[in-house]
Amino acid sequence: MSSASITVTLSILYGFPSLFLYILTIIIVLKNKKKFDSSFFNLYVFDGFMNMFTYLNVFFAGRIPSVTCDTCVLAPVYRNVGRFISLNFVLAMIYHMAYVQYSITTLVSLNRFSVMLKSHMFEPIWKKYTWLFIILIYFLPFLNTKTVFRYEAEMKYIKDLSRYSLVSPDMNVSLIFSISIPFMILAMSLTILFNIASVVFLHGMSIQRKQTESKFLFITIITCGFQLVGTIMSVCFVYLEPSDFLEKLALIVPFMSDGLSLIQPWLLLGFSSAIRMEMKKTLGWEVNKRKVSQVQSVTI
Repeated sequence: MSSASITVTLSILYGFPSLFLYILTIIIVLKNKKKFDSSFFNLYVFDGFMNMFTYLNVFFAGRIPSVTCDTCVLAPVYRNVGRFISLNFVLAMIYHMAYVQYSITTLVSLNRFSVMLKSHMFEPIWKKYTWLFIILIYFLPFLNTKTVFRYEAEMKYIKDLSRYSLVSPDMNVSLIFSISIPFMILAMSLTILFNIASVVFLHGMSIQRKQTESKFLFITIITCGFQLVGTIMSVCFVYLEPSDFLEKLALIVPFMSDGLSLIQPWLLLGFSSAIRMEMKKTLGWEVNKRKVSQVQSVTI
């Protein structure tokens, strides 16, 4: 089995269950707004839609074409896909959503820091304007990624490799990376700074609030870890000369990309007893009624 086939197979095995879990947790949060009445969960829902779109876009435009030969079942789909959707948009989103994901991760870190600093002041602001922050985060990167729309994109069959590939031969990718890489480094630096500040403030909180905020913070920090590795890998590919090391590094790039997109629902499931209880109820599993009565609003 080729490395591309292994990548696609693994991507399906962990990707589809992650999508199901993402959708299920979002439904639970939206159905129980009073219980999950926190700006963190508002950001989680918006972030979830962005992350699922990112995964599916890459899966459709990158993963599946890499294992589709000219006589395969899906060959007619990729041979004619340009007639039905804008391949420029699909290609642009591959670069564009990196901005979005890094921005939202930074936004979540800022959210936790500001709420821990002065909850009564910042929590209402986050609840009221989160939608506006998300809109800005999605549309502002077009200032850079609009470059993709200036060149023709096509789903091309590569005979030597026996696979399809989404390409834009005339596009100068360095125009995008010259801005996106510094942005990723800046976003990563701010995320780390906000998380460190949050850890410092955490020590001065009451025990009850510390327990709740620490779980939010663990989720944010672990997500930050995936973002940090992704930043380092991106810098290596853009600024280092081709080598055996980079070839080996390229093998894990898809998994790090998927990790940044799909890790959040698993973290929420692992750290949030309230989510686990509501999930059991949603799926019709028996729930300990005594434990359910102990779960309070805005707890995790």
